[in-house]
Amino acid sequence: MRYRNTAYRTSFCALMAALGAAFMLTGNLIPVLTYVSPMLAGMTLIPVLYEFGKKSAWMTWAVTAALAMMLCADREEAFFYLFTGFYPIIKPDLDRIRSKSLRFLAKLAVFTVSIACMVLILLFVVGMTDIREELWLSLLFYAMMIGLMFLYDRTCAVMTLVYEKRLRRLLIRRGRPEE
Repeated sequence: MRYRNTAYRTSFCALMAALGAAFMLTGNLIPVLTYVSPMLAGMTLIPVLYEFGKKSAWMTWAVTAALAMMLCADREEAFFYLFTGFYPIIKPDLDRIRSKSLRFLAKLAVFTVSIACMVLILLFVVGMTDIREELWLSLLFYAMMIGLMFLYDRTCAVMTLVYEKRLRRLLIRRGRPEE
């Protein structure tokens, strides 16, 4: 359902962006979460997308990405969110593809392009030399990232259902705000 109250929408999106940034900062505290915390931060886009649509979700993603780029000590983590955090926004469009094989190939293409762009920018623009030294593991890294991204895809589907059935009642007040 779309809300007309701009203040309500803005505060809800800001709250989700702050929650996403908090998830991103957990990756700084626990190094194992370098790739998991951006995915958790991406999950905060599901309520925004469901309640307010793609435009608000894209803006929330952009704010969270900007906060991550400014606050996260781990650049790889911030870039991982920048290049993959938008996935919950485009997932409903990809899921509309009727053919399972085409849907799989489309998701694989999105993941491959996202990860490749992230690695290339980290390598050649940011100059993270430790990625260059680990490049011989790139095929293993790619396979693990694809597996992780398809796990992320399934988790997004489950979290969308959980949000619709359980969490929505907690986050959205009963009386629908009207202007």
